[in-house]
Amino acid sequence: MASIAELAPAKINLTLEVDEKRADGYHELRSVMTSAALCDTLRVEKADTVTLSCDRADLPVDGRNLAVKAAQAFFAATSIKGGCRILLQKRIPSEAGLGGGSSDAAAVLRALRKLYAPDMPAEELEAIGAQVGSDVPYCVRGGTVLCRGRGERLTTLPAMPKCWYVIVKPAEAFATGKMYGEIDAKNPVRLHTTDAMMAALGKGSLSSVAAQIGNTFEQVIPADSDVRAIRRQLLDHGALNAMMSGSGSAVFGIFEAFPAAQAACDALENENRQIFLAESV
Repeated sequence: MASIAELAPAKINLTLEVDEKRADGYHELRSVMTSAALCDTLRVEKADTVTLSCDRADLPVDGRNLAVKAAQAFFAATSIKGGCRILLQKRIPSEAGLGGGSSDAAAVLRALRKLYAPDMPAEELEAIGAQVGSDVPYCVRGGTVLCRGRGERLTTLPAMPKCWYVIVKPAEAFATGKMYGEIDAKNPVRLHTTDAMMAALGKGSLSSVAAQIGNTFEQVIPADSDVRAIRRQLLDHGALNAMMSGSGSAVFGIFEAFPAAQAACDALENENRQIFLAESV
């Protein structure tokens, strides 16, 4: 087996409830996550050491990159003597709340399991992912999942009904740590949308799912943020609902049909935004 190709899909937070800060410094979370067919592409092959090359010159290719951290964590956890060469093609925008780095890390872990440890249980791979980042266990598993704790406690849910996402990334970027600091400082209203979201997924109704989206971070975005305008515009152009994903700054709109989603993409385009059209997966 010379090399493994893996897709790394973007992560969408259908709900994101940020609760109290824990003694370990993390916040208690409840989030329903799903994936969109906006993907980075990775190719991983065996090597003597861990190296990464990327088609984006602005991204680090050393131990600061989660893909490298994931490979290092895999070999440390398994005590396997070896390494890998990682080739990464980026499409998911950075600092967007779409989990691009976490999904890259998860793709590396899945590839390394195939190359070095095909009998490793999925739960063990997710546990290694938890050492790398809070969203990595979800990205290892994929699908539609309830994530609790700091993101490492996973429960698979009924699949997201088929739909199209219009994903809009404004020029602004929000640092995750700073956004959590804003939550600590401003003490926003606690959301309680996750249970209703799980019930909606159980019904398989896209309109019911769209009605239940919610994100605590939206309460602490800057007053002049483009996020609010993007949400309004997505709704004005036919989205069933729209919301920021993760700690931002990307906003996703949920559309039932491709033509309306494509029309919204065309309408929202401007030089200060990146816009993507992606199917649910």
